[in-house]
Amino acid sequence: MHTNHKTYSIDDINNLITNKIRCGNKLDFCNSKALINGNDKKELWLSKYISSIANSGIQTIIFGIKTNRNRAVESDLVDFSKANSFWLKTLVENEISPVIENINIYEVSEKDKNKGFIIIQIPVNTNFPYMASDGRYYQYSNRKIEVLSEQRVRELYLISSKPNMEFVGIINSQGVPTLENGKILNMNFYPKFLVRNSGSAIEKNYKFELWIPSEFHDSLFLSMQNYFNRIEGVYSVFSVPNRQPLFQNEIHNILEAKLFVNIQNIDVFNESEMFIKLFYSHGLKEFSYKLNETFTFENKMLSEIGFATNKLKT
Repeated sequence: MHTNHKTYSIDDINNLITNKIRCGNKLDFCNSKALINGNDKKELWLSKYISSIANSGIQTIIFGIKTNRNRAVESDLVDFSKANSFWLKTLVENEISPVIENINIYEVSEKDKNKGFIIIQIPVNTNFPYMASDGRYYQYSNRKIEVLSEQRVRELYLISSKPNMEFVGIINSQGVPTLENGKILNMNFYPKFLVRNSGSAIEKNYKFELWIPSEFHDSLFLSMQNYFNRIEGVYSVFSVPNRQPLFQNEIHNILEAKLFVNIQNIDVFNESEMFIKLFYSHGLKEFSYKLNETFTFENKMLSEIGFATNKLKT
């Protein structure tokens, strides 16, 4: 995915040149002479240049633009028969370590499809620092490639090494009916909620909150009573703290709940949502789910199923 960036069109690039846009903290320009397929010196320079750009937080490089005093002044089109996006992406993947995940490299051309610009877009959240093909780390400062100090390399490792908590999803979302004389009195759900640490460091402090409309909560279901809960309007909010650290790529079943639906509350069920909040050391993530789409019986919505009119039995 490349949701961090806009996709540049030929008009966008021509406007950069027409308006003499300056290179900046997020954008850099490079002429086509830097792209020579099969030239060892140029390819080494490219690995230094692109890795230094990635290490410095710059997100976009446009090849095929000449600069003067750090401003775009003239197009210098790349000859795609000599250097193209496939070759450049292969070079980046093979010559820079670790691999820059989700990097976007593409061509933009006008009338002559054999010439144009090559765009490199680097995701904002990257696992830097990146090493060039000569085994060194570089940064890009004042449009110059500089060797990173050992201390700065360590700092970059610490910055990139962080947890990333994710809500994986809900399992056991199929209902279990309570029957009387072949008719459904109420539908019980026993969902489990899974979280994962997809980051590169251990997460020691996180909290999970489940918000469900109070009338669907079974107060006799003991496993949910072990957690602190409060009332927020029509919602019962269950707060589940972490009881153990979550390691890299580890998935944890953080909570098993119980919900029930019957003829008395089916209309509210069809209109209500459930909310999930996941707090962790680097932020907050929030999710919402429509109850009637999330919890079903035999792959049917409960609105399609008839309930007995008897008083609820649990």
